[in-house]
Amino acid sequence: MAQDKRETVSELLGARTDTLDRVSESLRTDARRVQDIQHLAQRAVAELQASWSGPDLMHLSRQWEQQTSPQLDVASASLDTCAATLRAQSTAQRMASGDGVSGLSSAGLLLAAVVVGPSTPHLSPPDRGSPQDNAKWWSSLSPQQRQRVITQHPDWIGNRDGVAFSSRDQANRALLSVRRADLESERKRLEADLAGTFSGGLLTASDAALKHVRDKLASIEVIEQTLAGPGERQLVLLDMSQQRARTAIARGNLDTADHVAVLIPGLTTNVTDSLKEADAQMGRLQHRAELESSRVTPLQSAPTDRTATVTWIGYQVPQWKESFGLNSVAHDQAARNGAAQLVPFLQGIGSARPRDAHLTVLGHSYGSTTAGLALQQTTGVDDAVFFGSPGLHTDRLEDLRVPAGHTYYIEAPMDGAGDFGAFGIDPSHLAGIEHASARESTVTDPMTGKTERYGGVMGHASYLTDKSTSQYNTAVVVAGVPERRVHDRGVGAGDVLSWPLPGAGRTIR
Repeated sequence: MAQDKRETVSELLGARTDTLDRVSESLRTDARRVQDIQHLAQRAVAELQASWSGPDLMHLSRQWEQQTSPQLDVASASLDTCAATLRAQSTAQRMASGDGVSGLSSAGLLLAAVVVGPSTPHLSPPDRGSPQDNAKWWSSLSPQQRQRVITQHPDWIGNRDGVAFSSRDQANRALLSVRRADLESERKRLEADLAGTFSGGLLTASDAALKHVRDKLASIEVIEQTLAGPGERQLVLLDMSQQRARTAIARGNLDTADHVAVLIPGLTTNVTDSLKEADAQMGRLQHRAELESSRVTPLQSAPTDRTATVTWIGYQVPQWKESFGLNSVAHDQAARNGAAQLVPFLQGIGSARPRDAHLTVLGHSYGSTTAGLALQQTTGVDDAVFFGSPGLHTDRLEDLRVPAGHTYYIEAPMDGAGDFGAFGIDPSHLAGIEHASARESTVTDPMTGKTERYGGVMGHASYLTDKSTSQYNTAVVVAGVPERRVHDRGVGAGDVLSWPLPGAGRTIR
């Protein structure tokens, strides 16, 4: 292969313009072929995701997203670069010599380097790198090299934990239009295939695939609308390779915020139907946390701490229609898969920054089980707030690698999610857990002495309601002043009857 390349370069160094044009067109054709291979492979991965689940699929999907697909992008881009260089040289020779024979100038020498091998191997990210590895790689690049990666290889970093979030945001925003175009092409292909089948392909694999494609297009629309909202936002996760879209959008700046809160949502959450409202809730929580921080540290003596909040829909959250599959809310497989994605994301928040943020995880419903599994590994999380939890996948609080005294539980009246102990003991009974109220309350401002009333919430879905006690309690934890929370165990009839009894530990596997 190396000999073939050297012979090709030798031929081109003295080539006529028609030879340059011929080889340039051949390289362009090869680039399109690589893209076709990538699209076919992407389709095959999507079809697997529609009919398969489990850790093997998760590994395959991650390998495709972070390794194989980017490598195909690199190959296609390198071929296009070679073709463009040849076309430019051909044009220059025509202008200089009237289409006569001419040797290649410095542009030709540059081309030789490109043909013999990749021109920027040192820019490539580490293979299967940890967030720490990725952060080290990113910091080793010059500003010009980083911009080159963002512009030419956004797939490399959009979802790469450990890379600066502002750069991931730029890459993912650039990829939005690419993903949309790919999905539109796939939609048209599927519609054309189904148009000629009996009953329009109803209830076939292609029909199901078309529904997934249309939903992903709707998800992209919602992502774009959310990003267009007021205030600073960062798109720090964008993945269309699985059955449903995965994304994470931050309010504020994850690279510079003093406090960061990450919401892990639960049952029925998806990008199309849930992102905009969850993002709005996190925006209100961001405002409340900064307000509570300023009350303790007034502007006269110090600047207000900055807070960033993240809506993390980074896993295939169980849906009602999946009640009988492996991704059902009755099983923990989706939580395990989600935890495997969440751990490096949380680790990346610390790795990507020169200075640690105060990091809080918020787990709601099935998302608390996902977060509970993730927090049994080292993530750098300082505080955890769980609400409406069916269990943290452990009966021992010490299994969570969160500093002692910094795990909180909020349970609203008429929310029985935790009473059945589906994924571990009812969190109300976890020895050592801190409690916070969801009931109506009155709070005194420590600086002014003024009182403020907060409303109570009921049921399973209202914990982040604006100006509620549960939102206030979550905000003071996020702001790093948990001592200001309103305490209440939230004990109801279900907690009295729930099993196992307090202190009855067991191992969850």
